[in-house]
Amino acid sequence: MEIQRLTYSCMAILATFGAKAQTTDIFTDITPETVTSETTRQTPSTWTFNDCLDWAIANSTEVRRNLLAILKADEDTGAAKDAWLPSVGFSTSHNFTNYPSPRDGSDGNIYNSAYSVNASWTVWEGNIRKYRLESARLAQRQARIAGDETLMNLKLGVLQAYLDIMYAREAVTIARQTLEVSTTQTERARKLTEAGRSSKVDLAQIESQMAQDQYNLVQAESNYASAKRRMKEILSLGFDSDMEVADVNFSDGDVNAPLPEITRTYSLAAEWLPSIRSNEINKDIYANDVKIAKAGNLPTIALQGGIGSGYVSGGTSWGSQMKHGLNENIGLSLSVPIYDGNATRRAVAKARLNALEYDINRSDLLDDLSQTLENLYIEAANAKAKYVSGQKQLEATQLTSTLVDRQFELGLVNPLELLTAHNNLLNARLELLQSKFMAILSNKTINFYATQNVELQ
Repeated sequence: MEIQRLTYSCMAILATFGAKAQTTDIFTDITPETVTSETTRQTPSTWTFNDCLDWAIANSTEVRRNLLAILKADEDTGAAKDAWLPSVGFSTSHNFTNYPSPRDGSDGNIYNSAYSVNASWTVWEGNIRKYRLESARLAQRQARIAGDETLMNLKLGVLQAYLDIMYAREAVTIARQTLEVSTTQTERARKLTEAGRSSKVDLAQIESQMAQDQYNLVQAESNYASAKRRMKEILSLGFDSDMEVADVNFSDGDVNAPLPEITRTYSLAAEWLPSIRSNEINKDIYANDVKIAKAGNLPTIALQGGIGSGYVSGGTSWGSQMKHGLNENIGLSLSVPIYDGNATRRAVAKARLNALEYDINRSDLLDDLSQTLENLYIEAANAKAKYVSGQKQLEATQLTSTLVDRQFELGLVNPLELLTAHNNLLNARLELLQSKFMAILSNKTINFYATQNVELQ
Protein backbone atom coordinates (compact mmCIF):
# COMPACT_ATOMS: atom_id res chain seq x y z
CA MET A 1 0.00 0.00 0.00
CA GLU A 2 1.11 3.58 -0.58
CA ILE A 3 1.45 4.50 3.08
CA GLN A 4 3.64 1.44 3.65
CA ARG A 5 5.77 2.22 0.60
CA LEU A 6 6.40 5.76 1.84
CA THR A 7 7.09 4.50 5.35
CA TYR A 8 9.78 2.09 4.22
CA SER A 9 11.37 4.61 1.85
CA CYS A 10 11.56 7.21 4.62
CA MET A 11 13.08 4.65 6.99
CA ALA A 12 15.77 3.88 4.42
CA ILE A 13 16.45 7.60 3.91
CA LEU A 14 16.69 8.34 7.59
CA ALA A 15 18.87 5.31 8.25
CA THR A 16 21.31 6.73 5.70
CA PHE A 17 21.62 10.10 7.37
CA GLY A 18 21.17 9.21 11.01
CA ALA A 19 19.55 11.52 13.50
CA LYS A 20 19.85 14.22 16.04
CA ALA A 21 23.41 14.79 17.22
CA GLN A 22 22.79 15.67 20.80
CA THR A 23 24.04 14.06 23.98
CA THR A 24 21.23 12.31 25.81
CA ASP A 25 21.05 11.05 29.35
CA ILE A 26 21.35 7.42 28.32
CA PHE A 27 24.86 8.03 26.98
CA THR A 28 26.23 9.67 30.12
CA ASP A 29 27.52 7.98 33.27
CA ILE A 30 27.74 4.62 31.50
CA THR A 31 28.89 1.52 33.35
CA PRO A 32 29.11 -2.14 32.28
CA GLU A 33 26.00 -2.73 34.40
CA THR A 34 24.16 -0.20 32.22
CA VAL A 35 24.81 -2.37 29.18
CA THR A 36 23.60 -5.63 30.71
CA SER A 37 20.83 -4.41 33.04
CA GLU A 38 17.33 -5.73 32.38
CA THR A 39 14.30 -3.45 32.31
CA THR A 40 11.83 -3.84 35.14
CA ARG A 41 9.16 -1.62 33.61
CA GLN A 42 5.64 -2.99 33.36
CA THR A 43 4.00 -3.11 29.94
CA PRO A 44 1.20 -0.51 29.70
CA SER A 45 -2.34 -1.55 28.87
CA THR A 46 -2.53 1.11 26.16
CA TRP A 47 0.66 2.17 24.45
CA THR A 48 1.18 5.87 23.78
CA PHE A 49 3.91 7.04 21.46
CA ASN A 50 6.09 7.97 24.43
CA ASP A 51 5.46 4.56 26.02
CA CYS A 52 6.65 2.84 22.86
CA LEU A 53 9.63 5.16 22.65
CA ASP A 54 10.76 4.62 26.24
CA TRP A 55 10.34 0.87 25.98
CA ALA A 56 12.25 0.68 22.71
CA ILE A 57 15.19 2.65 24.11
CA ALA A 58 15.32 0.54 27.25
CA ASN A 59 15.33 -2.75 25.33
CA SER A 60 17.13 -1.98 22.09
CA THR A 61 20.16 -4.17 21.44
CA GLU A 62 21.54 -1.50 19.10
CA VAL A 63 21.49 1.05 21.92
CA ARG A 64 23.30 -1.44 24.15
CA ARG A 65 25.92 -1.98 21.46
CA ASN A 66 26.44 1.77 21.31
CA LEU A 67 26.83 1.90 25.08
CA LEU A 68 29.46 -0.81 24.80
CA ALA A 69 31.23 1.05 21.99
CA ILE A 70 31.34 4.20 24.11
CA LEU A 71 32.88 2.29 27.01
CA LYS A 72 35.51 0.88 24.66
CA ALA A 73 36.25 4.36 23.29
CA ASP A 74 36.67 5.62 26.85
CA GLU A 75 39.18 2.86 27.53
CA ASP A 76 41.06 3.70 24.33
CA THR A 77 41.31 7.30 25.48
CA GLY A 78 42.58 6.15 28.85
CA ALA A 79 45.19 3.98 27.12
CA ALA A 80 46.33 6.97 25.06
CA LYS A 81 46.78 8.99 28.26
CA ASP A 82 48.68 6.14 29.92
CA ALA A 83 51.21 6.19 27.07
CA TRP A 84 52.77 9.20 28.83
CA LEU A 85 53.57 7.13 31.92
CA PRO A 86 56.93 5.42 32.48
CA SER A 87 57.32 1.66 32.50
CA VAL A 88 58.78 0.02 35.62
CA GLY A 89 59.67 -3.64 35.99
CA PHE A 90 61.36 -6.04 38.33
CA SER A 91 63.56 -8.86 37.10
CA THR A 92 65.54 -11.60 38.82
CA SER A 93 67.65 -14.50 37.59
CA HIS A 94 68.89 -17.59 39.42
CA ASN A 95 71.57 -19.95 38.16
CA PHE A 96 73.07 -23.16 39.54
CA THR A 97 76.40 -24.36 38.11
CA ASN A 98 78.08 -27.73 38.77
CA TYR A 99 81.87 -28.23 38.29
CA PRO A 100 82.63 -31.99 38.16
CA SER A 101 86.35 -31.43 38.84
CA PRO A 102 86.64 -28.43 41.11
CA ARG A 103 89.99 -27.14 42.33
CA ASP A 104 91.11 -28.26 45.74
CA GLY A 105 89.27 -26.48 48.47
CA SER A 106 86.57 -25.08 46.17
CA ASP A 107 82.94 -26.01 45.99
CA GLY A 108 81.92 -27.88 42.88
CA ASN A 109 78.40 -26.36 43.02
CA ILE A 110 77.91 -22.61 42.62
CA TYR A 111 74.67 -20.72 42.92
CA ASN A 112 74.32 -17.11 41.80
CA SER A 113 71.38 -14.73 41.58
CA ALA A 114 70.72 -11.21 40.35
CA TYR A 115 67.97 -8.74 41.21
CA SER A 116 67.11 -5.49 39.47
CA VAL A 117 64.39 -2.86 39.16
CA ASN A 118 64.43 -1.01 35.83
CA ALA A 119 62.47 1.94 34.56
CA SER A 120 62.22 3.65 31.20
CA TRP A 121 60.38 6.70 29.95
CA THR A 122 60.15 8.09 26.47
CA VAL A 123 60.91 11.78 26.72
CA TRP A 124 60.04 12.70 23.13
CA GLU A 125 59.08 10.73 20.05
CA GLY A 126 57.86 13.37 17.63
CA ASN A 127 54.64 14.09 19.62
CA ILE A 128 53.12 10.77 18.53
CA ARG A 129 51.50 10.29 21.94
CA LYS A 130 49.96 13.75 21.76
CA TYR A 131 48.39 13.16 18.35
CA ARG A 132 47.15 9.70 19.33
CA LEU A 133 45.51 11.11 22.43
CA GLU A 134 43.80 13.80 20.36
CA SER A 135 42.54 11.15 17.91
CA ALA A 136 41.30 8.95 20.78
CA ARG A 137 39.31 11.86 22.17
CA LEU A 138 37.87 12.54 18.73
CA ALA A 139 36.90 8.88 18.41
CA GLN A 140 35.22 9.22 21.81
CA ARG A 141 33.05 11.98 20.40
CA GLN A 142 32.25 9.89 17.35
CA ALA A 143 31.11 7.00 19.55
CA ARG A 144 28.63 9.26 21.29
CA ILE A 145 27.44 10.71 18.00
CA ALA A 146 26.88 7.16 16.76
CA GLY A 147 24.88 6.48 19.91
CA ASP A 148 22.68 9.52 19.33
CA GLU A 149 22.25 8.46 15.72
CA THR A 150 21.03 5.02 16.77
CA LEU A 151 18.75 6.55 19.37
CA MET A 152 17.13 8.96 16.95
CA ASN A 153 16.76 6.31 14.23
CA LEU A 154 14.98 4.25 16.84
CA LYS A 155 12.62 7.14 17.56
CA LEU A 156 11.89 7.55 13.87
CA GLY A 157 11.25 3.83 13.53
CA VAL A 158 8.77 3.94 16.42
CA LEU A 159 7.05 6.98 14.91
CA GLN A 160 6.62 5.34 11.53
CA ALA A 161 5.49 2.03 13.03
CA TYR A 162 2.98 3.89 15.20
CA LEU A 163 1.53 5.67 12.15
CA ASP A 164 1.39 2.32 10.33
CA ILE A 165 -0.71 0.86 13.14
CA MET A 166 -3.08 3.83 13.18
CA TYR A 167 -3.47 3.66 9.41
CA ALA A 168 -4.12 -0.09 9.46
CA ARG A 169 -6.63 0.28 12.30
CA GLU A 170 -8.61 2.91 10.41
CA ALA A 171 -8.52 0.70 7.32
CA VAL A 172 -10.12 -2.08 9.41
CA THR A 173 -12.86 0.34 10.49
CA ILE A 174 -13.55 1.27 6.88
CA ALA A 175 -13.61 -2.39 5.83
CA ARG A 176 -15.99 -3.27 8.66
CA GLN A 177 -18.35 -0.39 7.84
CA THR A 178 -18.25 -1.33 4.16
CA LEU A 179 -19.18 -4.91 5.03
CA GLU A 180 -22.10 -3.67 7.11
CA VAL A 181 -23.38 -1.70 4.12
CA SER A 182 -23.00 -4.65 1.74
CA THR A 183 -24.72 -6.92 4.26
CA THR A 184 -27.65 -4.54 4.43
CA GLN A 185 -27.77 -4.35 0.64
CA THR A 186 -27.74 -8.13 0.42
CA GLU A 187 -30.66 -8.44 2.86
CA ARG A 188 -32.56 -5.81 0.91
CA ALA A 189 -31.86 -7.57 -2.41
CA ARG A 190 -32.96 -10.89 -0.94
CA LYS A 191 -36.31 -9.37 0.10
CA LEU A 192 -36.73 -7.83 -3.35
CA THR A 193 -36.03 -11.21 -4.92
CA GLU A 194 -38.53 -12.93 -2.63
CA ALA A 195 -41.09 -10.29 -3.58
CA GLY A 196 -40.41 -10.90 -7.26
CA ARG A 197 -39.02 -7.42 -7.87
CA SER A 198 -35.46 -8.63 -8.52
CA SER A 199 -33.88 -11.67 -10.13
CA LYS A 200 -31.72 -14.32 -8.49
CA VAL A 201 -28.85 -13.25 -10.76
CA ASP A 202 -29.01 -9.77 -9.28
CA LEU A 203 -29.04 -11.26 -5.79
CA ALA A 204 -26.02 -13.46 -6.60
CA GLN A 205 -24.05 -10.43 -7.80
CA ILE A 206 -24.73 -8.54 -4.59
CA GLU A 207 -23.93 -11.59 -2.46
CA SER A 208 -20.64 -11.90 -4.33
CA GLN A 209 -19.81 -8.31 -3.39
CA MET A 210 -20.58 -9.07 0.25
CA ALA A 211 -18.21 -12.04 0.11
CA GLN A 212 -15.52 -9.77 -1.34
CA ASP A 213 -16.09 -7.26 1.45
CA GLN A 214 -15.77 -10.05 4.00
CA TYR A 215 -12.39 -10.95 2.51
CA ASN A 216 -11.38 -7.28 2.47
CA LEU A 217 -12.09 -7.12 6.20
CA VAL A 218 -9.99 -10.22 6.85
CA GLN A 219 -7.15 -8.74 4.81
CA ALA A 220 -7.38 -5.40 6.63
CA GLU A 221 -7.28 -7.19 9.99
CA SER A 222 -4.22 -9.15 8.79
CA ASN A 223 -2.49 -5.89 7.80
CA TYR A 224 -3.33 -4.47 11.21
CA ALA A 225 -1.82 -7.51 12.93
CA SER A 226 1.29 -7.23 10.75
CA ALA A 227 1.69 -3.54 11.65
CA LYS A 228 1.52 -4.39 15.35
CA ARG A 229 4.00 -7.22 14.82
CA ARG A 230 6.49 -4.78 13.29
CA MET A 231 6.10 -2.50 16.28
CA LYS A 232 6.66 -5.43 18.65
CA GLU A 233 9.86 -6.24 16.79
CA ILE A 234 11.11 -2.71 17.39
CA LEU A 235 10.11 -2.91 21.06
CA SER A 236 11.62 -6.40 21.43
CA LEU A 237 8.30 -7.79 22.68
CA GLY A 238 7.53 -11.49 22.41
CA PHE A 239 4.94 -12.96 20.06
CA ASP A 240 2.73 -13.69 23.06
CA SER A 241 2.50 -10.00 23.95
CA ASP A 242 -0.54 -8.14 22.68
CA MET A 243 -0.56 -4.38 22.34
CA GLU A 244 -3.10 -1.67 21.79
CA VAL A 245 -1.80 1.74 20.77
CA ALA A 246 -3.49 4.95 21.87
CA ASP A 247 -5.31 6.80 19.13
CA VAL A 248 -4.25 10.24 17.95
CA ASN A 249 -6.76 12.47 16.21
CA PHE A 250 -5.13 14.26 13.31
CA SER A 251 -6.96 17.29 11.98
CA ASP A 252 -6.83 18.88 8.55
CA GLY A 253 -4.39 21.36 10.08
CA ASP A 254 -1.96 18.51 10.78
CA VAL A 255 -2.21 17.33 7.19
CA ASN A 256 -1.88 20.79 5.63
CA ALA A 257 0.58 22.21 8.16
CA PRO A 258 3.00 24.69 6.55
CA LEU A 259 6.54 23.50 6.07
CA PRO A 260 9.79 25.47 6.38
CA GLU A 261 11.57 26.56 3.24
CA ILE A 262 13.63 23.76 1.75
CA THR A 263 16.79 25.91 1.74
CA ARG A 264 16.39 26.58 5.46
CA THR A 265 15.77 22.89 6.18
CA TYR A 266 18.87 22.01 4.19
CA SER A 267 21.10 24.47 6.05
CA LEU A 268 19.79 23.36 9.45
CA ALA A 269 20.15 19.65 8.67
CA ALA A 270 23.66 20.11 7.31
CA GLU A 271 24.71 21.52 10.69
CA TRP A 272 23.55 18.67 12.90
CA LEU A 273 23.25 15.45 10.88
CA PRO A 274 25.52 12.95 12.67
CA SER A 275 26.98 11.59 9.44
CA ILE A 276 28.19 15.08 8.50
CA ARG A 277 29.41 15.87 12.01
CA SER A 278 31.23 12.56 12.20
CA ASN A 279 32.89 13.31 8.89
CA GLU A 280 34.07 16.66 10.29
CA ILE A 281 35.70 14.75 13.14
CA ASN A 282 37.31 12.42 10.62
CA LYS A 283 38.98 15.45 9.09
CA ASP A 284 40.88 16.09 12.34
CA ILE A 285 41.68 12.38 12.78
CA TYR A 286 43.12 12.23 9.27
CA ALA A 287 45.26 15.29 10.03
CA ASN A 288 46.64 13.56 13.14
CA ASP A 289 47.36 10.43 11.12
CA VAL A 290 49.52 12.48 8.77
CA LYS A 291 51.42 14.01 11.72
CA ILE A 292 51.96 10.56 13.26
CA ALA A 293 53.28 9.22 9.97
CA LYS A 294 55.66 12.17 9.62
CA ALA A 295 57.01 11.51 13.11
CA GLY A 296 58.71 8.45 11.69
CA ASN A 297 61.42 10.80 10.44
CA LEU A 298 62.01 12.37 13.85
CA PRO A 299 64.42 11.20 16.57
CA THR A 300 63.35 9.52 19.77
CA ILE A 301 64.73 10.43 23.18
CA ALA A 302 64.32 7.99 26.06
CA LEU A 303 65.39 7.97 29.69
CA GLN A 304 66.37 4.74 31.45
CA GLY A 305 67.31 3.98 35.01
CA GLY A 306 67.61 1.06 37.35
CA ILE A 307 68.88 -0.41 40.57
CA GLY A 308 70.25 -3.90 41.08
CA SER A 309 72.43 -6.29 43.01
CA GLY A 310 73.46 -9.93 43.05
CA TYR A 311 74.72 -12.87 45.04
CA VAL A 312 77.23 -15.70 44.39
CA SER A 313 77.53 -18.69 46.68
CA GLY A 314 80.84 -19.52 48.34
CA GLY A 315 81.61 -15.97 49.41
CA THR A 316 80.25 -13.72 52.10
CA SER A 317 76.71 -13.90 53.26
CA TRP A 318 73.77 -13.14 50.98
CA GLY A 319 72.93 -9.94 52.82
CA SER A 320 76.53 -8.67 52.71
CA GLN A 321 76.86 -9.34 48.98
CA MET A 322 73.50 -7.74 48.24
CA LYS A 323 74.56 -4.64 50.19
CA HIS A 324 77.99 -4.21 48.67
CA GLY A 325 76.88 -5.24 45.19
CA LEU A 326 74.05 -2.70 45.10
CA ASN A 327 74.36 -0.45 42.05
CA GLU A 328 72.28 2.31 40.46
CA ASN A 329 72.30 3.50 36.89
CA ILE A 330 70.65 6.16 34.79
CA GLY A 331 71.05 6.91 31.14
CA LEU A 332 69.68 8.88 28.20
CA SER A 333 69.37 7.39 24.74
CA LEU A 334 68.88 9.10 21.40
CA SER A 335 67.61 7.20 18.37
CA VAL A 336 67.85 8.96 15.00
CA PRO A 337 66.24 7.31 11.94
CA ILE A 338 68.46 7.44 8.88
CA TYR A 339 66.85 5.12 6.37
CA ASP A 340 63.89 2.82 6.85
CA GLY A 341 63.38 1.54 3.34
CA ASN A 342 60.92 4.35 2.50
CA ALA A 343 58.46 3.02 5.09
CA THR A 344 57.86 6.47 6.59
CA ARG A 345 57.50 8.14 3.20
CA ARG A 346 54.92 5.56 2.16
CA ALA A 347 53.06 5.94 5.45
CA VAL A 348 52.87 9.73 5.01
CA ALA A 349 51.64 9.38 1.43
CA LYS A 350 48.96 6.88 2.47
CA ALA A 351 47.81 9.09 5.37
CA ARG A 352 47.46 12.04 3.01
CA LEU A 353 45.42 9.95 0.58
CA ASN A 354 43.13 8.88 3.42
CA ALA A 355 42.66 12.54 4.34
CA LEU A 356 41.22 13.18 0.87
CA GLU A 357 38.24 11.00 1.81
CA TYR A 358 36.94 13.86 3.97
CA ASP A 359 36.19 16.10 0.98
CA ILE A 360 34.76 13.23 -1.06
CA ASN A 361 32.51 12.05 1.78
CA ARG A 362 31.32 15.57 2.57
CA SER A 363 30.40 16.19 -1.04
CA ASP A 364 28.46 12.91 -1.20
CA LEU A 365 26.67 13.55 2.08
CA LEU A 366 25.56 17.04 1.08
CA ASP A 367 24.44 15.87 -2.36
CA ASP A 368 22.44 13.02 -0.82
CA LEU A 369 20.89 15.40 1.69
CA SER A 370 19.86 17.79 -1.09
CA GLN A 371 18.26 15.02 -3.15
CA THR A 372 16.54 13.50 -0.14
CA LEU A 373 14.97 16.76 0.96
CA GLU A 374 13.84 17.53 -2.56
CA ASN A 375 12.12 14.14 -2.77
CA LEU A 376 10.51 14.62 0.63
CA TYR A 377 9.09 18.02 -0.30
CA ILE A 378 7.71 16.61 -3.55
CA GLU A 379 6.13 13.71 -1.64
CA ALA A 380 4.64 16.13 0.90
CA ALA A 381 3.17 18.44 -1.75
CA ASN A 382 1.75 15.49 -3.68
CA ALA A 383 0.20 13.92 -0.58
CA LYS A 384 -1.42 17.20 0.49
CA ALA A 385 -2.86 17.84 -2.98
CA LYS A 386 -4.14 14.26 -3.09
CA TYR A 387 -5.75 14.70 0.33
CA VAL A 388 -7.59 17.87 -0.70
CA SER A 389 -8.74 16.23 -3.92
CA GLY A 390 -9.70 13.08 -2.02
CA GLN A 391 -11.97 15.02 0.32
CA LYS A 392 -13.96 16.39 -2.63
CA GLN A 393 -14.01 13.02 -4.32
CA LEU A 394 -15.28 11.35 -1.16
CA GLU A 395 -18.13 13.86 -0.85
CA ALA A 396 -19.15 13.18 -4.43
CA THR A 397 -18.96 9.40 -4.15
CA GLN A 398 -20.87 9.41 -0.85
CA LEU A 399 -23.67 11.39 -2.46
CA THR A 400 -23.66 9.16 -5.52
CA SER A 401 -23.68 6.00 -3.42
CA THR A 402 -26.65 7.24 -1.38
CA LEU A 403 -28.63 8.13 -4.50
CA VAL A 404 -27.81 4.86 -6.30
CA ASP A 405 -28.73 2.86 -3.19
CA ARG A 406 -32.12 4.60 -3.06
CA GLN A 407 -32.64 4.12 -6.79
CA PHE A 408 -31.87 0.41 -6.45
CA GLU A 409 -34.63 0.08 -3.86
CA LEU A 410 -37.01 1.66 -6.35
CA GLY A 411 -35.79 -0.62 -9.13
CA LEU A 412 -34.37 2.22 -11.18
CA VAL A 413 -30.78 0.92 -11.41
CA ASN A 414 -29.30 -2.53 -11.88
CA PRO A 415 -26.97 -4.33 -9.42
CA LEU A 416 -23.90 -3.49 -11.51
CA GLU A 417 -24.48 0.23 -10.99
CA LEU A 418 -25.10 -0.36 -7.29
CA LEU A 419 -21.85 -2.35 -6.90
CA THR A 420 -19.89 0.22 -8.90
CA ALA A 421 -21.07 3.02 -6.60
CA HIS A 422 -20.32 0.81 -3.59
CA ASN A 423 -16.73 0.11 -4.70
CA ASN A 424 -16.12 3.70 -5.72
CA LEU A 425 -17.05 4.81 -2.21
CA LEU A 426 -14.73 2.21 -0.67
CA ASN A 427 -11.83 3.24 -2.89
CA ALA A 428 -12.40 6.92 -2.19
CA ARG A 429 -12.32 6.34 1.57
CA LEU A 430 -9.13 4.26 1.37
CA GLU A 431 -7.39 6.73 -0.94
CA LEU A 432 -8.23 9.61 1.39
CA LEU A 433 -6.90 7.62 4.33
CA GLN A 434 -3.66 6.84 2.48
CA SER A 435 -3.08 10.44 1.42
CA LYS A 436 -3.78 11.60 4.98
CA PHE A 437 -1.10 9.44 6.55
CA MET A 438 1.34 9.99 3.69
CA ALA A 439 1.05 13.75 4.23
CA ILE A 440 1.47 13.41 8.01
CA LEU A 441 4.49 11.16 7.64
CA SER A 442 6.09 13.53 5.13
CA ASN A 443 5.45 16.51 7.40
CA LYS A 444 6.95 14.77 10.42
CA THR A 445 10.01 13.71 8.45
CA ILE A 446 10.67 17.20 7.08
CA ASN A 447 10.19 18.78 10.50
CA PHE A 448 12.66 16.24 11.86
CA TYR A 449 15.32 17.55 9.49
CA ALA A 450 14.49 21.14 10.37
CA THR A 451 14.04 20.90 14.15
CA GLN A 452 15.83 17.68 15.19
CA ASN A 453 12.66 16.69 17.06
CA VAL A 454 10.63 13.54 16.54
CA GLU A 455 7.08 13.99 17.77
CA LEU A 456 3.73 12.47 16.99
CA GLN A 457 1.66 15.47 18.03
